[in-house]
Amino acid sequence: MKSPSRLLATLTLFVAGSAAFATDPAPAAPAAAKPKEKHPETELHDRMEKMETAYKKLRRQAADVALNSDSLAQVAVLRENTEASAKLEPFLVTEIPAADRAKMVEGYKAKMGELLALIGQLEAAFKAGQNEAAVKLVKELHDLEEEGHKQYKSKSFK
Repeated sequence: MKSPSRLLATLTLFVAGSAAFATDPAPAAPAAAKPKEKHPETELHDRMEKMETAYKKLRRQAADVALNSDSLAQVAVLRENTEASAKLEPFLVTEIPAADRAKMVEGYKAKMGELLALIGQLEAAFKAGQNEAAVKLVKELHDLEEEGHKQYKSKSFK
C-alpha cells in the first residue's frame, strides 16, 4: 500500500487541478471558416462547371484506349454544354459599357465556335482510336479555355 503522505499529495494535486480546470473559462470557439466568396449564379457558370468536370476527366483518361467509350461520353457533355453556353452571354457583358457589348458577345460566340470545332476533332480522334492525337487536343482545349477566360470571364468569378 502506498504511504499516506503520498496518497495525500496525489489527492491534493487532483483536487487542485480540478478546481483550476473548473475556473477556466470555456475554450474559445474555433475560428469560423472564411466564407466562400459569393459570385453571381448564372446558367453560363453552371454549364462551365459541368464542362470543367468533363475536361478534368478527359485530361486524366485521354491516353487510355480502354476508356474511349467513357471519353466519348465526356466529349458529349462538353458538346452539349458548349452548344448551350454559346447561346448565352458572359456575365462580363453586364460590367462593360453598352457600346462595347455587341462586339464582346460576337467575339465570345466566335470563341465558342472554335471550341465546338475542337470538340469535333476530339470526338473524331476517340472514335478512330487515335489517343495520342486526343491527348494533344485535350491540351489544346485547355489552352483555348485559358484564352477564353482571360477575355470573357468576369472578375466576379475568380
